[in-house]
Amino acid sequence: MRLKKVALNFSLKTRALIAGGVWACVGVVAFFCSETGKSFSEWSRQTWQTAWQKSGRSLQQVTVDWQETTHYTKTEEILKTIGVSRGDAMSDIDLDDMKQKIEKLPWVRQTVVERYWPNKIKITIEEKMPLALWQNNKQYHPLDEYAQVINTTKQLPADLLLVVGPDAPQHLVSLIRDLEKVPDIYQYVRAAIRVNERHWNLKLFHVEKGKGLEVVLPDTGILDALKRLEEHSKKEKLIKRQVALIDLRAKGKLLLKPIDVAQSNKKVKKK
Repeated sequence: MRLKKVALNFSLKTRALIAGGVWACVGVVAFFCSETGKSFSEWSRQTWQTAWQKSGRSLQQVTVDWQETTHYTKTEEILKTIGVSRGDAMSDIDLDDMKQKIEKLPWVRQTVVERYWPNKIKITIEEKMPLALWQNNKQYHPLDEYAQVINTTKQLPADLLLVVGPDAPQHLVSLIRDLEKVPDIYQYVRAAIRVNERHWNLKLFHVEKGKGLEVVLPDTGILDALKRLEEHSKKEKLIKRQVALIDLRAKGKLLLKPIDVAQSNKKVKKK
């Protein structure tokens, strides 16, 4: 009987403690939801921030470094986006939140945000690189190195490659890879046009000669055709000759159309 009485008393104490704890929590919540509680919370935050500032552990410097020498996002735009101010407590700064905000900017590919105690934040930016300017339905869109559209209206380099055609982005990266292997040709390419969503026509321009040249590429075997063009160009200086069009679609051959013939064809069409 004595054991039962002890167990019963212990149970009643436990219940009392639980009930007291619940009412205490309710009271705390009610207090902080009241105007007095909100004022107290704001006072506590300001007091904490002031204490951090006096201790030297508040934000005093934000640096922005770029992996590229040429960049399209301004430092001011980065600082405005991250939403922090000098004097903010270093412990309150959410680095992941800053990273997510920065990577939503159109030119930013990825970023690293680092905290350096006692008072510095360092941001390292990797930007997308413009590969070409895509013309489609009378609209122009910059494409990055993966041929993905960059949603921006900022001014782009004047010598950016122009690509035309609804399916141009899908085939652009492979075309660029092939062109990079024939630098003597690639240096003159100013535009690439998809014809009937089947093959590319390249527009070349020789600055010294001040003339243009169109090169028709085959549906497949583009690199072999370009190497053939580069080889003949070195031997016969095709790009510098009076040639308006070179057709590479016939395997192992180059079909040339002189400028005079091309101009005559234009005149006939006008009549």
